[in-house]
Amino acid sequence: MNELVSCVVPSFNRAHLLKEAIESILCQTHPDWELIIVDDRSTDHTAGMVAGYAQKDPRIKYYLNKEKGVSSARNYGVEMARGEYIAFLDDDDLSLPHRFESQLKAIQKSGSRFLVSGYQVCRRSTGQIVDEIKLELKQICAGFPSRWMIKKELFQISGGFDQNAAPLEDIELSVRISAHETFALHDDIVSVIFFTENSASMALDKMIAARKILLERAKNIFSAQEAAWWEFTVATDYYSLGKKNEAKEYLMKAAKGDSRGVYGLAYSYFKLSKGLNGPFKRLNLKILKFLREFKTPALVNHQVVSNDLNG
Repeated sequence: MNELVSCVVPSFNRAHLLKEAIESILCQTHPDWELIIVDDRSTDHTAGMVAGYAQKDPRIKYYLNKEKGVSSARNYGVEMARGEYIAFLDDDDLSLPHRFESQLKAIQKSGSRFLVSGYQVCRRSTGQIVDEIKLELKQICAGFPSRWMIKKELFQISGGFDQNAAPLEDIELSVRISAHETFALHDDIVSVIFFTENSASMALDKMIAARKILLERAKNIFSAQEAAWWEFTVATDYYSLGKKNEAKEYLMKAAKGDSRGVYGLAYSYFKLSKGLNGPFKRLNLKILKFLREFKTPALVNHQVVSNDLNG
């Protein structure tokens, strides 16, 4: 097996973390790879650090982003890629040594052009594994590109990442990909994603805007149940910000799309408690989030591909 894997890493002012990401690629058991690092116009010593690695290993390549932003950096990296297969890696994540070998076997076994594997969530300060996540996706879309493997042709015909959909640009792209290919779920842990409490995803106002963009763009792709899940999530975020009227609006939308009646129960609870007023906001949020995830049905029949490095 000598298929070339092009690993695309966007980076901005994280030379100290990028070094670990590079080392994780150098340890891959599959030797036929190229590492494409797209510098999003960093002001630290990223360029010099990468140059040192590139001098030792010509498979490592450095490009300065032509534009600005993580989406354009990823897109530019794919444009420069020579491989048929693209593996993304964020500059603060790691690929486990068997990643490329395992994913190549799985993507070829599945016949799919888009593979979504499992990952570990760790605390960087301690190395503690917080969670191991695989085969959890029940919907049409998938986030965390550091666990993807996708054929370059599929990425290109899908249109690439869109910065306007940030911070859900990965999920938004996966929805557009789904118009061409239903992804395969890979039963293997291949990447390490580090838990960051102060990540950009915690900015709820930006997250709400991104969720609403996703709902608008996917209105002809999502099933009613999947749209209801996202609407319920918007409602929960609005409630977190104290915007009860907006929360009520999206709870009502979610209730209409949920044939199980679970979100209708949440909407009734919201109305009976007069917008969940009172001193129990934290408890109410826990209840809403519990109901959001309560026995969510499998909405898409994703093919599951078992790990098989020996066969």
